[in-house]
Amino acid sequence: MASPDVDSPWLCAASESFGGCFNIQIEEFKSTNNVNVLEAPTSSVSDTRNIPKPPPYPNTTSKTTSHCKRISASCSVPKETKDTWDRLFKEAYGSDVYIITDRYSYIPAHCNVLSITSPVLGTILQQSKVKIGIRYISIFGVPCEAVHVFIRFFYSSCYEEDEMKRFALHQLVLSHSYSVSSLKRVCIDLLEHDCLTKENVINVLQVEMSCDAPQLSYICVRMVVKDLKSVSSTEGWKVMRRANPALEQELVESVVESDVVGQFLILISNNNVEYAASYFKHVENYMQFKLFSFV
Repeated sequence: MASPDVDSPWLCAASESFGGCFNIQIEEFKSTNNVNVLEAPTSSVSDTRNIPKPPPYPNTTSKTTSHCKRISASCSVPKETKDTWDRLFKEAYGSDVYIITDRYSYIPAHCNVLSITSPVLGTILQQSKVKIGIRYISIFGVPCEAVHVFIRFFYSSCYEEDEMKRFALHQLVLSHSYSVSSLKRVCIDLLEHDCLTKENVINVLQVEMSCDAPQLSYICVRMVVKDLKSVSSTEGWKVMRRANPALEQELVESVVESDVVGQFLILISNNNVEYAASYFKHVENYMQFKLFSFV
């Protein structure tokens, strides 16, 4: 269970260099189109011209598709509803929780909303003491603006794009720590497609290691492998070298392995199988040379 205080040194270091739908799955019932129909007995006396043609078989695919569309449409949340929940958060009408943040500012909220959205916060609220009808909890270690964005998402799933980009790493940590999976998906998607740069890729990678986002980790490592020279000159890399030298060695080895595989594929494509075999005998020395020359 996560602690109510999110305070770690690597997050602070990362923040300095960083800078800045309800899916319903319906199992379609599949039926065969081979329907056994009772055949009328044939007779030479009966006039077959008066027998009407049977109706066509129902198109189960189109019916199922339209049914799915209707259900999907019924699950969409109107903008007015989101605005109502957003107003409830901003105006704090009937709030019964105060969230204490850095600089000892507080954010009013509602116990039921927090408990339903985050089971971790629900447990913390149950254990908190009530003073004059108000519960008090604290979230430290991240800017108060980031906590405001985090709690607002609980109500309407709304956020300002510039704020989310600015506090993407903080939101990833908060959503993971307090088990808010919907916000975590938003953060990962935003980092993968919009916010990941050579300057912050190392910070994102280090945060991901504590937040269980393997796809994001793969994208970060791939960016490092493609341009190690540029990434290694960033402030994030220098901080990582001092704080986590094992990760630095692991990343450099990933670059070396990528180079080795690339050379091997070139040799194979040129039918130099014998040379490729001898090439791999020197891989270990090659890696040691690369590591030594890099350091």
